[in-house]
Amino acid sequence: MSYSIKKVIALIIISSTLTGCGSGQMASTRLIKQVTDGVEAQTDEIRLRNIKVIKTSTGAGVLIGTLVNWSDKSDVITSVTINNQPAIYTAKSSELLRNKPITFVGDIANADAYISMLDKEPGYRIPVTFTFASAAPVTLDTLIVNGDGIYEVLNRYNQVATAVIPQEAN
Repeated sequence: MSYSIKKVIALIIISSTLTGCGSGQMASTRLIKQVTDGVEAQTDEIRLRNIKVIKTSTGAGVLIGTLVNWSDKSDVITSVTINNQPAIYTAKSSELLRNKPITFVGDIANADAYISMLDKEPGYRIPVTFTFASAAPVTLDTLIVNGDGIYEVLNRYNQVATAVIPQEAN
């Protein structure tokens, strides 16, 4: 009987160390910060959320993400660079007012930023830098996502759809 209890205790100890349950507060799965394709950052009270770059079928790099100012003091986006290239940036307004998000791509998009030729492949990371009138600039290590599936047709602000739809011959 005592031999089987020792055997059960030994199995529990071995299984908890092999599965990582014995890692406690330093378990590697507990330390994961990025749970989506997009990255996040903050400067002063400006939050940058779900920032990523979509490589379209034409080779362009289109920025996706949302910026939200939590401060009562407004700020302004002065420039955006993607992969160290100045992005073509258009917006309904570049002013970041409290709790009035600036959104790149989507049904509520009110801004657009892209570069016409992205020389890196999906899966790689590139720098995306936002500069502001007051807040410190932010550079994010951003993932490039392939422009297919849910990213095949992008609802962009003040832009035509980015998908290339092949036409059938008559």
